[in-house]
Amino acid sequence: MKSSTLMVILVLQAVLVMGIFAAVAKENAVGESKGNTETNGGKLKCCSNCNFSFSGLYTCEDVVKKCDPVCKSCAVVKTHPVKKFKCTDTFLGMCGPPCKH
Repeated sequence: MKSSTLMVILVLQAVLVMGIFAAVAKENAVGESKGNTETNGGKLKCCSNCNFSFSGLYTCEDVVKKCDPVCKSCAVVKTHPVKKFKCTDTFLGMCGPPCKH
């Protein structure tokens, strides 16, 4: 019983370390051009459709009337009948709470 618990702890620790390395590599764009790999250090007020990865990075897939002020790259995703936007930034950390509609 103790050996299986220890094994689970070691595996979880390895996953955590790999996630940290992946986040640092993504943030520093190791081996890549600096194109669109920059992470936004801010935090969204809310996000209902969060696309979270174990690397500690996330994007928000919400389509909204107006992007959150912390968003650096806000793309138009719908123009008719009403203009709608989506924040295309990649954030480091945990997703915010779900948005209230």
